[in-house]
Parts: sequence; structure tokens; C-alpha cells
Amino acid sequence: MGIRKKFFSLLYLASLFPAALEAQWKIEDQSPPRKADSPLIFERKAVSRSGATGLFSSRRIDLIWFNGENFTFKVIDNGAGSSAAYSSLADAMKAHDCIAGSNGGFFLKDFAPSGLMITNETVTGTFGTGGLLSGVLLSSGKRNPYLLRRAEYSASKYKPSDLVQTGPFLVDQGVTVKGLSPENARRRTFVLHNGGKMFALGLSDSFTLAELGEILGYPSFSPVEKIYRALNLDGGTSSGFYVARASNASPMVVEPFKRVRNFIGVVPRNP
Repeated sequence: MGIRKKFFSLLYLASLFPAALEAQWKIEDQSPPRKADSPLIFERKAVSRSGATGLFSSRRIDLIWFNGENFTFKVIDNGAGSSAAYSSLADAMKAHDCIAGSNGGFFLKDFAPSGLMITNETVTGTFGTGGLLSGVLLSSGKRNPYLLRRAEYSASKYKPSDLVQTGPFLVDQGVTVKGLSPENARRRTFVLHNGGKMFALGLSDSFTLAELGEILGYPSFSPVEKIYRALNLDGGTSSGFYVARASNASPMVVEPFKRVRNFIGVVPRNP
């Protein structure tokens, strides 16, 4: 068999047996036991390339799952003026009684949001196009959480109280999205949906979009909840992650390295 035919035969076999591709990555579950009274499900994964060694060979991915029947998204405006509305991600989360949260979507040099942002029914920006605005994260007028493709969104249908545009999608319909960039590995935040009632926010160590999409698309990545959709948030130095803990314990906080325009919080639907 010629080299060209052999190459395409391997590609065909890989498409038939996607699980074989998982050999590229070793995924170790390091999740702590879940407390029976906790409203959140915390997952921690140690991810490495097969055969990789060295101090930075293993990278971490944290997920915090919540039930959309009990909780929803809240978009928190951090201000567009010369100073931020909140001193930190933790400050914003505590001010709005969020049980979890992260940084939000992309923004411009003057801190104007990229695309549409709605905070407590206040509309800022305009509904935009492009790969970095391909997804819509929102809480509807009935406080239902949604993770939608841009083409699926209708303001008259969902009547959002809180919304942010971001992208690109990393996983859609349970499959890794094609064409993701293999360049610029960096810390990343993202939002997940299992296709039903469960949603999650996530934080990863440095990966390219292509790497993270591939890993999140593995059927075996999250035994707790299968990933139907994964949407990228503004990563790199904007990445932040917050998880409240028991009343006597300090929250888990990873602060963004720079000021961001908005945050995504997880709040009770019926406070």
C-alpha cells in the first residue's frame, strides 16, 4: 500500500473508532468525594500526553456542575469606566450571592463587551457575528439557564434577563468541533451543558483550543455528566474561577490576572 493510501486508511479507521484517539491523552480523575448536602458536583482531572514526563507534563482541568432546575446564570457587569465595579472575582461573587462563577466573555480595549451583554435586563452592546461570538449563554425571563448556538437564539422567544455572547464552541452534540486552533496554548475557562438539566463552569491549565476541544469531546472524560456542548469563554489572563465551600471553609478562588468586563455567576433560581 502506498504512503498516501495508508495515511487515508488510518484516518478512516480513526473516524470509525474515536476511542482509539484517546490514547493520545491520559486522563486521571482526582475528584474529591462529593458531600451529600452539596448543591454542586466538583470534578478535577489531571491530563497528560501519553508517555509525557517532567514537571509540567500533567495539566489540570476543574469542573463545577449544577442543576439548572435549581440554579441559573447571572451576568455581572464589571463596568466600562476608568475603574472596575468590583475589586476581584471573589468580591463580585460574594456581592451577588453566587455559589460559583468565572470570568465572562470577550471585550474591547475600552472595556466595551464584544457582542451582546445583558445584565439584569440592561442591554449593552449589539448581537454580533464571528467565531468568538458563536455561542449565547443566558438566563431566560423565567430564570431557565441556556447554552445556545447563535442561530438558535431569539430575544422574543427567550426574553433573557442575563446574557453574554462568546465562543468558539469546543464540543457540539457530543462531538469535538472541527477547525479549532492548534496554536496559543493558554489557561482557559468554558461552560458546559449535558443536553439536559445539568450545566458546568470549567477552568483548565494551558491548552490550545484544539487540544481542549479534543479532550472534552472524549466520551470517557466526565463520567459524572456526559458533555453535549462546551463553549469557550475569554481565556488567558482573563481566566478566573470561583467555587463556594462549606460555611466554615474559604472559597476556592483563581483570580483573573487582569481586569475583565463581566463575570458569570451561578445563583439560586428562587433566592
